[in-house]
Amino acid sequence: MHTCKVITHLLSDALDRPLSMREQLAVFGHLPMCSGCRRYREQITLIREVAHDWAQGVIEDPAGPDDEAGTAS
Repeated sequence: MHTCKVITHLLSDALDRPLSMREQLAVFGHLPMCSGCRRYREQITLIREVAHDWAQGVIEDPAGPDDEAGTAS
């Protein structure tokens, strides 16, 4: 049985590289039993999608084009 710390590291790694079969089995064996790790996976997936959309210009910078620091003058 792997700890949540190990599984969250693997979930993060999975965003950047394919997991080995052993790593995949560890993740998929753990997720059905752990709502915290399932929530973490949802959150990092959402963050990655939003960052990608922002980089592609689908989402505008919330600070606006004239306010790079995020504070209005």
